[in-house]
Amino acid sequence: MTGFDSHCHLDFLDQAGSFMAGAQLSGIGHWLLPGTGPEQWQQAHRQFGDDKRVLLAAGHHPWFLPDGPADTQRLENWLARHNDGVALGEIGLDFSRHRPGTAAAAHQFDWFVAQLAIASERKLPVIIHSVKAHDRILQGLKQTPSVIGVIHGFVGPYAQAMAYVDRGFCLGAGRVIFQSSKTLDAFSRIPADRILVETDAPDQRVPDQYRSTLTPAEQKGSDNPLLDWSATLARLADARQLDPTSLMAQVRRNAAALFGT
Repeated sequence: MTGFDSHCHLDFLDQAGSFMAGAQLSGIGHWLLPGTGPEQWQQAHRQFGDDKRVLLAAGHHPWFLPDGPADTQRLENWLARHNDGVALGEIGLDFSRHRPGTAAAAHQFDWFVAQLAIASERKLPVIIHSVKAHDRILQGLKQTPSVIGVIHGFVGPYAQAMAYVDRGFCLGAGRVIFQSSKTLDAFSRIPADRILVETDAPDQRVPDQYRSTLTPAEQKGSDNPLLDWSATLARLADARQLDPTSLMAQVRRNAAALFGT
């Protein structure tokens, strides 16, 4: 059983091949590479389309939405030509005030629900980016009740987490569980079969003080962002009072159930 990183922008890493090889030595052997927009879908497919360790997804990220009405034709054409995608995403809403230039909320929501409709039609799970937008995300999901997926980098309390779990969603655990006690509490209490672990590499690095959970060999490669997965798993296992190996196996089963791999 090998570790599964459910959200990793491998195509943004200058040393992706080397980092992946180092991660494999530490037991991390599968990655899901989310999409952000048409040019990125093409780049990711060229670079990783033949790599069996990497799962691909395509979607319009809320940071990079085209202007104008939510025209999803390019996405639909891409999905029609490439049947190897395991999910639709990264899609969603980002209402953070700290990111200037992000599209207006109404524009983001139009794109979000349009892409949910495609996921529903194609029976694809979704990868959802939600920043200060859980209520609106849930409002959109009510329009497509058959759609399931993962909330990437979930941040929030247990009650909010369960609102997603009750809709059949998994939650992605990442750096925030080291910084937010309410989020760690949520991940310590939700059903184990709804947990995924992610790095969001190359961003969202685990704080340095928590890398002491890594093995000596892993600490030597601490400049490798893919190894943050091990520290995140260890933190989560401790919160749930589980052996990391058993939690890793559960996470792998969860990914297989959601993405069909």
